[in-house]
Amino acid sequence: MSAGDPAVLVMARAPRRGEVRRALEPMLGPDGCVALQAALIAQTAGWAHEVAPGGVFAAHEPPDAVEEVRRLIPGGATLFPQNGDGIAGRIADAAGRVFYRRTGPLLIAWPDLPRLRPEHGTAALGDLAAGCDLVLGPAIDGGFYLIGLARPLPELFGLREQAWRSPDVMAMGLAAAHRAGLEVGILRAERSLHRPSDVRAALADPTLPPEIARILRGRR
Repeated sequence: MSAGDPAVLVMARAPRRGEVRRALEPMLGPDGCVALQAALIAQTAGWAHEVAPGGVFAAHEPPDAVEEVRRLIPGGATLFPQNGDGIAGRIADAAGRVFYRRTGPLLIAWPDLPRLRPEHGTAALGDLAAGCDLVLGPAIDGGFYLIGLARPLPELFGLREQAWRSPDVMAMGLAAAHRAGLEVGILRAERSLHRPSDVRAALADPTLPPEIARILRGRR
């Protein structure tokens, strides 16, 4: 791939029992949460390969989870462990590793949505191509499901750790971008799969992927 082709970075926590989707354990059980995490990573990886063929990267957590995650992200993706202090540090380190290899644009995705659609990638890359420095995909309960970067933006990752964990991170991120003079694009807010209410909302969606639906209904 030539310089300037898009890349996708998947921030992936390994699907280990008792370590993922803890708030959903009363509904899905520990094994159901593991199955859901694995399915979401695999689904996000498939989306990434469609958006950026030949340009898929994954930053995994914990550091010894490379083989667990590699099984879920085939197709020649480049894997490396997450490093850095807190959310901002890990994102900044991972994005820096990708930008060392490629010039951008870069989409950073978290495997949290019941379904990432092709339109998410098209819209984010379209905004970046149109001159946006940064594109944010906000999650309804706080945080982001996608961040698009036209180039390295260390000022974005200067937000305090508490800000990244706050329901107000979108407002704080926009304020930081404004102070830095950045042009920002905003994608539609989406519901992540973090709480039982998110599961009920996902199951009411007729477009929910069948594999995710089976797991959420307890049919693994």
